[in-house]
Amino acid sequence: MSPSISQDEKHSPSASPVSPTPPDLAYTHTTSSDHESISKNEVGYDLYKRANEEGLEWSQEEERSILRRIDIWILPVFCMTQGLAYLDKTALNYGNLFGMKADMHVNGSQFSWFASAFYLGYLVATEPAAWVLQRFHTGRVMGLMSFFWGIVVMSTPGCRSFAGALVNRIILGVLEACVTPGLGLMTPFWWRLEEQPVRHMTWYCFNGVAGIVGGFLAYGLGHATNSSVPNWALIFLTLGAFTSLWGVYVFFMLPDSPVSARFLTQREREIAVKRVAENRTGTKNKSFKMYQVKQAFLDPKTYLLFCASVAAQIPNGVTSNFSSIIISQMGFTQFQTVLLDIPTSVLQIVSLVFSGWIAGRVKNSRAIMMFVGNATCIIAAACLTYGPKEDKWGRLVAFWFTSFASVGFALSMVMISANVGGFTKRQVTTAVTFIGYCIGNIAGPHVLIDSEKPLGYPTATKAMMAGYTIKLGCHVFLGLYMWYDNKRRDRLAKEQGKIVSEEKRRQLAEEAGMNDVTEVDNVWFRYVL
Repeated sequence: MSPSISQDEKHSPSASPVSPTPPDLAYTHTTSSDHESISKNEVGYDLYKRANEEGLEWSQEEERSILRRIDIWILPVFCMTQGLAYLDKTALNYGNLFGMKADMHVNGSQFSWFASAFYLGYLVATEPAAWVLQRFHTGRVMGLMSFFWGIVVMSTPGCRSFAGALVNRIILGVLEACVTPGLGLMTPFWWRLEEQPVRHMTWYCFNGVAGIVGGFLAYGLGHATNSSVPNWALIFLTLGAFTSLWGVYVFFMLPDSPVSARFLTQREREIAVKRVAENRTGTKNKSFKMYQVKQAFLDPKTYLLFCASVAAQIPNGVTSNFSSIIISQMGFTQFQTVLLDIPTSVLQIVSLVFSGWIAGRVKNSRAIMMFVGNATCIIAAACLTYGPKEDKWGRLVAFWFTSFASVGFALSMVMISANVGGFTKRQVTTAVTFIGYCIGNIAGPHVLIDSEKPLGYPTATKAMMAGYTIKLGCHVFLGLYMWYDNKRRDRLAKEQGKIVSEEKRRQLAEEAGMNDVTEVDNVWFRYVL
């Protein structure tokens, strides 16, 4: 049986070229030297070419078996790595609750800089980390970074001054810069378009799982007695040690791509590569292409994603690092605060997985789910800002629902995976988006002002509401832009009388993607909304 067409592709409008492809990007008539260059730099191209030449076919049962094995071997690694990255960087949240600030002899403003410093390192390392992931084996890179950032986390309790802790957090940010952007770049290596949303949201929802685990871990270690180190230090030592051990596992067990997956046979690797070729965005290309960098910076999508990311992460800088402070301010005890922060993570998990499931099964629903997630956050932030201060349970529930913010941001990463072709361009677009992510997270902690604690931190809640509103606007414009461009391409195709069958268009879009052609130059491409 021939491979099936993705849900989104089945319903895509017929298409044809709308503008001539530049000579250096031509993909319909490649020479032997062109093929040699593509084969050298495009990971999996040899397998893809062989599969086409042999007319490779497979049954649905065989494909389901391959997909199950990918889910079993790859998805848990993505989930655990993302969860540990989130848990390690937000351990400040629990440390603050158990005396870390006092032991380090810092005030509230200085402690806020510990949260921001992480993202300063992240900001500096985002693009270099993406380049390293492009050039080298992704599993090896992820494993090494995990091992070393675990060591940095374990060293945090040894930093008993503002300067020392600041440097510690910057280094941690540098080492973690490869994780979430890298996993976003790697997701299209393994899964088809319609399979990506729920998988992407599943590994990203481990931010929420980490929040639950962290809450129970902090609750348990917070009750520790007769320890030679402070209870907050136990949290950092435990998390860091586990992360370093996990890094060893990732180093040896995470493949670079389906091409090097030891859990698949040669035939299954060909099928795995052929499956993801239908995404029309290629796999991994080791050649860094300057024209794709320029194209990324001329693309309106890049700036909409950047602005949305900045706006989204200002609230995140508050909620991820200071949720314990916000909840305790409502009138709850230290240990009640730890437990009452857990529902935030539960709602985050549910919203992410459910929205990912909808986005993968319902045609062109990604933008709609982003809107729903963003609108929920605006309402929640408005309740925190303008709700009665004495209604602590109402304010607590409103705070829980700010976790829906993850839906919009995670689906924007899915949008990049599905709608940005050319590996260098996708890498740069992802890096720019995460630069915005860093800027927002650097600024976010500083809108929470200690002196406003009796008032419920109104500056922070107003900043959250403003950030969510701007993010919603950017995501709406992003969806409208891609929708309009699809219509424009269809209209020009009809005007030029260059309409091909849907099957032919799909094949040409797939071939162009495997030749590392961007979505702008791939005239057979249509955006998935």
